[in-house]
Amino acid sequence: MKIWRLAFAMFATTVTLVGQAQDVNTCQSIAERILTAAQNHSSDGIDELLAPEFHFSAIKQPIAGKVLKQIIAQMPTITGWKRSNVERDSTGLTLRYIWTESDSTTTEATFLFNADNMVVEANLLNAEVSIRRATPTASVPSGVNIARVPIERHGGLPIVTVTIDGKPCNMFFDTGAPGVILNSKYFDHNIDGEVMGGGGRGAVGKGAASGMHHVESMDMGGISLTDTDIMLSDLSNLETVGVEVHGILGQSYYKDFDVLFDFKGSEIVLLNPDTTHQWLLSEGYHCQTVNGVMKGHLLTFDCQVGGVSVVLAFDSGAQTNLLASDWPQLHPSSVKGIKKAHLTGYGEGRASVTKGKTTLLLGGRTFKKLQTTFSEVSHFKESKGIDGLFGCEVLSKQKILISYKRQELILID
Repeated sequence: MKIWRLAFAMFATTVTLVGQAQDVNTCQSIAERILTAAQNHSSDGIDELLAPEFHFSAIKQPIAGKVLKQIIAQMPTITGWKRSNVERDSTGLTLRYIWTESDSTTTEATFLFNADNMVVEANLLNAEVSIRRATPTASVPSGVNIARVPIERHGGLPIVTVTIDGKPCNMFFDTGAPGVILNSKYFDHNIDGEVMGGGGRGAVGKGAASGMHHVESMDMGGISLTDTDIMLSDLSNLETVGVEVHGILGQSYYKDFDVLFDFKGSEIVLLNPDTTHQWLLSEGYHCQTVNGVMKGHLLTFDCQVGGVSVVLAFDSGAQTNLLASDWPQLHPSSVKGIKKAHLTGYGEGRASVTKGKTTLLLGGRTFKKLQTTFSEVSHFKESKGIDGLFGCEVLSKQKILISYKRQELILID
């Protein structure tokens, strides 16, 4: 019995010592140093606060630290914060904060600390928004309000030429992707450290990040970024279109621009959002504006398919429109020419799907005989309330401008 009591006493002492090591005041000071860094968009001194096991989502050190610094550099304007909660469990000590933007919008930030009062996790935004902010946005020279980018279509999808470290590369112009991804088939994993976990999710499934590649310069029609780290993934599955695919140019690269898709003219026009309307007038275009809502990184719109109300996201990487696999059973009269097919994309393998033709009502305009794929969309529905996608099928029939800044779509004649 005495031995048992001694063992218990030793155990209790150990627990007490660990608890004392995790000092709330010390951890609070560290958390608020990170919040101050985010407020000032400066990551000086951040490295010394991070534990060796610090990770961001499934990304480990040293890449995780780079991701956090990129997020800090691109945070919204923070006017203040307040600690909302303190939690202890087997994983460590968690401090929760509510920070406020200049427009009074509030967001939660969480910080997890180990027994040495070092940061193991730092989530300044929700995971999806954080990943998007971790990818730098391209810049354009001062005074330049327009960039015209030629496109080629392969498999119906838009491919643009992007110069990466002096080499011309074929990149899918994919608004459905939150960031930029390079094909590990053509780019080396040239940054030390291991990257594990999901690199994103497409219509077929999840893709895996295999590393990071440091890029000195990247340019598309004068819109460029320099000295940045870009995620690698195996994109061989996308090369079924019959051309080398060096990567995916996702939304983060051009989100600060208005994007005009002109498939018939074989170009994409990137515009300074402050000059777009004047430019449209000078071109003599007749325009109709459709208001949208951003859900995550996707711009969504209220539409109708065969008279049924749906919320669809715009995705220039969607070869056909996309709806739930059970749509033909639930709305049989809205689909014509149903047949079996296979779907490939960013994800593993191929998926067996059903295809058919539908009619879409968008902004009061009717688009008939649109090729539509019926596949698994539960990840869109559950996380964002999105019923499906529309993309290249509509773009092949209609010149469209997308504005992420104003959250709107403009139908152009």
